[in-house]
Amino acid sequence: MEARVCKKGDKMEQSCEDWVIAEPMKIQYGHQKRTTGQKMRKVVNTILSRWAYACPINGLRIQFHRWRGVHIGKNVYIGMYCVLDNLSPSFIYIMDDVSINANSMVLTHFNAPERYQSVFEASVKPVVFKKGSMVAVRCTVMPGVTVGKYAVVSAGMVVDRDVEDYALVREKRVREDVNLKFLYKDHEE
Repeated sequence: MEARVCKKGDKMEQSCEDWVIAEPMKIQYGHQKRTTGQKMRKVVNTILSRWAYACPINGLRIQFHRWRGVHIGKNVYIGMYCVLDNLSPSFIYIMDDVSINANSMVLTHFNAPERYQSVFEASVKPVVFKKGSMVAVRCTVMPGVTVGKYAVVSAGMVVDRDVEDYALVREKRVREDVNLKFLYKDHEE
């Protein structure tokens, strides 16, 4: 089966296994000239983001984020007051059975002021939540991170590197404390 890239406007009900994860890319520093269409898309994206942020119904939150371009699988929960990147939501991939709880933030871009250009690279990197992963309340997931299959990230963590499959993250820095694979032996295909 040939993999395909999810595009804006696609029905996101296709299998997550068919998704092609976007490659990281550099972005320009400072203010960029945008076409009228790009400006309108940014306005619509901002409105949908605000609606999703405070919507009390999970199904509507999911739909608002899909309309923004976030790739979302089946049986996903996104809590209230979550912020999914405002610049490049299409770089977020949320597989089936994922839970992202309230007040969490998912970032896909880093665009520091131009004066820091010699120190930091402005870029957009994909963030992937694999099947069954869970991010507890008030977590921040940084650009380029993959949260592994059935991994659990405890409340308040800043996830700045990949989380292994079945890992439980409960310290200030990402490290595998406990391997939870034994809990899912009946769920493996």
